[in-house]
Amino acid sequence: MVRWICPWSRRRAALLGALVGLLTPVAAARAQQVQLAPLIPMQPPPMIESAPPPDLPPRPRMSLGVGMGACLDSTGFSDGTHAIPAFFAGGGFGDGLAGFELGAFASSASGRYPVATAAPVDRLALDAFGVLRPAARVRPDDLRYGFRVLRAVAAELGLGYERDGRTTGAATRWVIHTGARVDFPLLPPGLVSELRLRLAYRRAIGLYTPEVTGGTTGPSTAVGDSNELYAALVTVF
Repeated sequence: MVRWICPWSRRRAALLGALVGLLTPVAAARAQQVQLAPLIPMQPPPMIESAPPPDLPPRPRMSLGVGMGACLDSTGFSDGTHAIPAFFAGGGFGDGLAGFELGAFASSASGRYPVATAAPVDRLALDAFGVLRPAARVRPDDLRYGFRVLRAVAAELGLGYERDGRTTGAATRWVIHTGARVDFPLLPPGLVSELRLRLAYRRAIGLYTPEVTGGTTGPSTAVGDSNELYAALVTVF
């Protein structure tokens, strides 16, 4: 059986084959270019790093203490020096070679002695003074008890304001504050806070001598210097 094929169909098939033959290399070349094109890596976004906070200098250690003692006072007495009960309080900062503190002192003599034989005065003072510890840097890493006590030995020097009075009158004076002290630690070393027993001596040297009047009938009393001895419990933190 013989099949007849239209000449027009033969031409269309030939043209279609030629077109396919032309387009096939172009498509293959483009596909090869796409495959061979280098991949551009994606860059991560820049990270913003916060700067660490600056190192702050360590704060100086602070202290607070209260205590009781005696004021060795001869003002208003005709028979010499008497021990008058006294109260002490203070606080400051600096526990190394040098520091600064404020201290309050009060003595109570009124009503303790017969008026006919004595005319003492009550003292109330507020002092501001520097503290010097000469042995503060002696073997600072040695935590034996003796060296801890040695490093706490201190001398005091500053200025104070004192009010001296009785029920019938009062006077004031500026004084030079002097003193000395030693602290005995009551807790083991290495703790953040320390508890100490302080034994101290205070002497206020008056810049002038005021007089406390005794009213219309009582005698006037010239206020002299006094010496104070006291013990205090002190917290250092």
